[in-house]
Amino acid sequence: MPHGKKGRSSNKKKHKGNTNARRSGNVNRSGNVDTSAQGGGVGSRIPSNVLQGKSPNFNEFEKTNALQENYPTVYSRYKKATESFIRYMMDQCPEEIRGARTVDALCTVADWMEGQRHILPRSILQDLKLAIRIRSRVAKSVYGGGDSGHKHFILVLTYCWTVLNRLPKEENFYDAVSKGAQTIGEVETAEKVNHFAALGELDNEDDDDATEDIEIFPSSPVPRPEPAPEPMSLDDLMKAEDRIDAILFLDELDELMGFVSRQYEVIMPNLVSNRRQGVPPSALVEMFLEASVATNMIIQKVQQLETDLQVQHEHFTTPYRLLATLVLPDVTRHVTEVLREHASMDCDERAVASFLGDCMECYFRNPSDDLNRKDDIVKEFCAEQGMNETGRLELQEVFNGLQKVVSLEVPIGPELSMNAGLASRYARVSGLSSHSWLPKCHFIGGDRSILHTIRLLQAFGEVVRNTPQDRQIVPKRGIFGSSPWRPGHSRKIHNDLDELLMSDILPSWVLMCRKGILSQHNLPRENEICALLVKLRAYVENPGRPTDWSTAFAVHALLTAILETDKIFDDIVDISKQSFGNYFEQVKHALKIAEQEKDTPLSRAYVQNMFSIAFLDNLGLDVFGNRAIWNPLCGGTILSYICYFGNLEGGCTLIDCRSQLRITMHLYHALRMTGILVKGQIPFLDMVFDVFSSSRAVWEGPLPKKGEFVQRFWVCFGMNPKAAKQFSHKAKNEVQRGSNRFHRRGPLDDIAPEFEESFRTRRLRPIEPSEISKSFRRFCDRDFHGVQDKYHTPDQRRRNKGSEIYEVSIRVNDTLDAIDEEQSVLAFNYVECGAQMEQFLCSLSRVLQWDPILSSARTFRQDKRQGFAFLFAQFLLGALDYADDPVDYEFMQCPLVPLTAMFLEKYFSSVSPLLLRWFTPVAIKD
Repeated sequence: MPHGKKGRSSNKKKHKGNTNARRSGNVNRSGNVDTSAQGGGVGSRIPSNVLQGKSPNFNEFEKTNALQENYPTVYSRYKKATESFIRYMMDQCPEEIRGARTVDALCTVADWMEGQRHILPRSILQDLKLAIRIRSRVAKSVYGGGDSGHKHFILVLTYCWTVLNRLPKEENFYDAVSKGAQTIGEVETAEKVNHFAALGELDNEDDDDATEDIEIFPSSPVPRPEPAPEPMSLDDLMKAEDRIDAILFLDELDELMGFVSRQYEVIMPNLVSNRRQGVPPSALVEMFLEASVATNMIIQKVQQLETDLQVQHEHFTTPYRLLATLVLPDVTRHVTEVLREHASMDCDERAVASFLGDCMECYFRNPSDDLNRKDDIVKEFCAEQGMNETGRLELQEVFNGLQKVVSLEVPIGPELSMNAGLASRYARVSGLSSHSWLPKCHFIGGDRSILHTIRLLQAFGEVVRNTPQDRQIVPKRGIFGSSPWRPGHSRKIHNDLDELLMSDILPSWVLMCRKGILSQHNLPRENEICALLVKLRAYVENPGRPTDWSTAFAVHALLTAILETDKIFDDIVDISKQSFGNYFEQVKHALKIAEQEKDTPLSRAYVQNMFSIAFLDNLGLDVFGNRAIWNPLCGGTILSYICYFGNLEGGCTLIDCRSQLRITMHLYHALRMTGILVKGQIPFLDMVFDVFSSSRAVWEGPLPKKGEFVQRFWVCFGMNPKAAKQFSHKAKNEVQRGSNRFHRRGPLDDIAPEFEESFRTRRLRPIEPSEISKSFRRFCDRDFHGVQDKYHTPDQRRRNKGSEIYEVSIRVNDTLDAIDEEQSVLAFNYVECGAQMEQFLCSLSRVLQWDPILSSARTFRQDKRQGFAFLFAQFLLGALDYADDPVDYEFMQCPLVPLTAMFLEKYFSSVSPLLLRWFTPVAIKD
């Protein structure tokens, strides 16, 4: 099984709470709790403080260039592989030899090919391997992998493998490349041999893997399977794949939830370790980011899996229909027999399973739900099928029995005690207890049953529907457990976390989605960064729909995160809330600096971007409750959104909005290159320089050397290379002629017309967050080029081939590695940094007495920063580039370079890097 990354930090805190609990709720005669009572009637009035500030226009931040690589899921891959193998076998062998298109005919074709010494394409063997691997995986599951026909099919495929693997092979794409295919046409022709190019490289490695699983792929001949008593058509077999795919889907969900669990279970020991070493509490934020980023990427993967499953099987429109196909095969066959005997219409097993799934849904809904079809579903189905009265009575008995079975599988609240006697008798007869339908699924079954989460979400949906938009849900506490919920006592998801979910988390997020910031906008980058919040909003907007798998998975991941960090829950709340507050205090300080600096015009774009970022403070308002928004996954998701959109993407629009970053970085670099300053002398600028040292916008290539400072700056300032070179030559001439001649005339008064044109036509390259953050590229742009698998052994790669877990794990792990490596980059507040650099340049202009020159210059009267850039490049950088001794160079009777260097050091040495970090990177302890 693919491994998750190990984390870093953790914590403990005692929580005192009221242990008194009130249990109430409406119960119908069948013992089904009606959770609609949990809504507290029509609810209370909406608080006035659910949204603060004027809503900005987020359209400025819309991005449409994210890479959306859609790899086929396991369902389509193994099916296409099976179909490709079957089609090849049937097409190659004459019909008079192989006979009809039956499963056993494959053995005949394999024997015929062996006698002919047929040359086999390697891609066909790869298709066969994938088909055997996935089907064998299902066959080993607790559900038996289908009926005897499917088991016989695996035996036939295995026999074909042992025969065909000994035949001579055609050259494939990789062989062609290794043997020197030179032209594009030759490579494309070779590539067509492999139908699964994304997996081809690994498949090719497996051909030479001496550790190949002998059990699945025997190296020696195996006996030819005996023909099936009733020959099964290959076409019929391929149509009967829904139960196999249901097993694969749930298996994938369990493994993915296991990945989520491992991200959170390492937080507590790391917090303890951090405290022991004296590391500040906010160092844990990096782990929150890692865990939430991983989980939101996984939620997106589950949504893709669910969509693809429904494409493959149109009747799997709800979780209930999938469950009926999976756990009720005997009941499905019984109902099918009843239909054959008592109905006038033909009905296949898929339609029957869909009917049973809809019956199951009736119990998951509240009895009072007007969308609950419990009173009419049997009657309507019988009418559609032309069922007689005898058959209708039999189906009604099936429905009643099914309701009892479901009540024993997913009991909630008072149902546990009410149905205790029935549950005890059921356990004695069947050997099963509640939450037993997914017995081998450790992370979505048993004590962590995702079906229980589906039941709660489906029931709460009616509460949402019945609460008017202008009212707030007021829960009746104590229905689902002791109230208030106390951290440190939870051992399982079902029952132990029900009260927290139903009374604290869901009501608060309904309020957020209806009246808070999530009601106003589709937030920029929300699909990439906060899939959890997108699923919660969709749930609130459509509460009457059957709960889908991806929504249930998202909420179940939220509960899993709480369960794994239960003992330090309050510490996580405190750290997350404080770090969130730190960020916005710094943003407010940056805005204050900008408003106080009279030489900084607050352009429309600046105000728009600044207030768009500040508006995100609405994600953390106290009115929504700490437990709802600052639990591990929700809080981590909010911090991730602040980090990647607010700080990185938004911050990159502000940190250089008046070219303050470019000017400061080029100045600092030139002073270091000429030996006037050294690394380590100004820690703040060292840190900023390290972050942006590879930015194309700032440098437009490798770092410039002495003699290149002026020209490179003008290129980075948006001028074309020809104009930049002209400016550089002019700077050289001015420096060599001396500039004290400007004591009567300003140095900006005689700028040639061609230079004015260069200023008007310049185009600055924007600062892109993807250039400074690899994790941003991975997480936000979905750019996974160059991803490397560092955590799987060759054996693990082989065993997990064809699994979504492998694909998502290597991508997630690579992203988490990037977060780990970029802690200082992510912790740095770019909005505050931009404000500090802007204030520095305005102050430097006054120190160097450039303000009168800029105010009197005709060309730059409307934009003093362009005039500042001209003086900076032509005379300050010009001196560093071309003066024999830059320290002795004077401009307007001022020792330009030494005064600038002295002020630069004085200003930024007074700015502590720690004050500009909104959380503490793990490596920073002081």
